[in-house]
Amino acid sequence: MHEEKDKNKHLNQQRALELNAYVAGAGAFGVFFRWMQRQLAFEDGLSKGSFWNLMVPLSILIVGYVFLRFVDRFKNQRYSLPDEFEGALANPGKLYSIARWSAGLLMCVGGLAILATCETDKNAVMLRIVAVLALLTGLSFPVLLSAPNRERPWLRPKVLCLFSFLPILLFAVWLILSYKENAINSVVWDFAVEIVTLCVAMLSFFHVAGFAYGQPNTWRAMFFAMFGAFLCIMSLADSRNVGQQLILLSAALMLIYYNWIMAANLRSKTAEEKEDPDDGFERLR
Repeated sequence: MHEEKDKNKHLNQQRALELNAYVAGAGAFGVFFRWMQRQLAFEDGLSKGSFWNLMVPLSILIVGYVFLRFVDRFKNQRYSLPDEFEGALANPGKLYSIARWSAGLLMCVGGLAILATCETDKNAVMLRIVAVLALLTGLSFPVLLSAPNRERPWLRPKVLCLFSFLPILLFAVWLILSYKENAINSVVWDFAVEIVTLCVAMLSFFHVAGFAYGQPNTWRAMFFAMFGAFLCIMSLADSRNVGQQLILLSAALMLIYYNWIMAANLRSKTAEEKEDPDDGFERLR
């Protein structure tokens, strides 16, 4: 029995590594495509006809389709996650602890960098709000994901919900800021990728927050965690405040982390049925 559990654990870790390797690889290609577009499809600040204007949206659609196929494969193979926050997002161990604190502290550094450089910006107030929300998100992220590893609950459900809501609020405010900054910008390609990234990042954290709110949707959470991480990495090719770049990178790492632990905690319904076969009445259902 123990050997079987160890084997399943090893396979789950391999699955998580494979999925996130695809996310990182897709993100690397995305950064390259967006960078090439910025270099070759703009002239004197204006967008011009270019092959890369086709490749960037096409690559986003292809990556989304590939990630959707991954999710469909797990659904068809009858995998599932526990509905409870603790079972779905369990991530015990020192390596997990180092990873979540690193991602959280990186976002805090991004927030501090914005506070240190936004004094002369015309949208300084909005940038400060983004920075404060980034600090709160960075500090709460490792605490939130340490909660499933405790034998006894030490964070109230309302606190879990609040911590899960902070990154959603962060990207919502950033979306408003991006709209203000580009309200009179007629070059759509200059800000389109950022707008899409902020919307998807908001949706990504919204769906993973479903576990804390007691309304989980495993497959949407996994898909948006992968897709959101990819877009956050892709958007790093744009030029912006260094603090905002660090926030995007941290958000990508957080979503990759969520995706890793969800993939590692997937369980096969077929295997569970073999371990605990139904009685005759259950089979008739």
